[in-house]
Amino acid sequence: MEKDWIAMETSENFDEFPSEVPEGPRSAFGDWLREEMRRKGLSIPALAERTGISSTGIWNIVKGNTVSPRDETRKKLADALNEVVPSAVEAEIESQSIPLPGFEWVDFTPSDLETVPQKSGVYVFYDITDRPVYVGKSSKNVRIRVKDHQTRFWFKAPLVVRGAFLSVPDPDLCLKIETILIKFLGKHALLNTKGVVRDMEEQ
Repeated sequence: MEKDWIAMETSENFDEFPSEVPEGPRSAFGDWLREEMRRKGLSIPALAERTGISSTGIWNIVKGNTVSPRDETRKKLADALNEVVPSAVEAEIESQSIPLPGFEWVDFTPSDLETVPQKSGVYVFYDITDRPVYVGKSSKNVRIRVKDHQTRFWFKAPLVVRGAFLSVPDPDLCLKIETILIKFLGKHALLNTKGVVRDMEEQ
């Protein structure tokens, strides 16, 4: 399994990336990005070099694991391709990223801080089988929390592969949503139940 993930980081063709990783839901932006890369003859490593986004982050998008990338991530990719994201694609992203009025939902790649939001809210890490393994929150900046996680022994594939984030401006509501999700997921929130993640003090 570890060899597959090393191959994913160095492959010149995203069709060669590990086949046992399940496809995510259909992603309008991922489909568009994949087609533009094919049309221009660009590999994932080449696009990663142009944008500063990791190969893993781009791979998650084209495979449909990251359905709703951040605005900044989409702009970097479109600019690198010298293209404009079609309005129909943007409309579908918007419909997928806002499950509730007033709350923003985006996907990110935990190993790539450039894809992680810099807002307060609740986030979930998923493993290689798309099983939720950890629920966390930040009342100020989730990117700082994820950066702290990156120093932990458990922070690596196949245990942590993708993330999802719900923007929650209110700190009290943020804590309540995190608590509800942990209780709802129960033993499936593996890293929460095992107690391997200790909360850092937010400045």
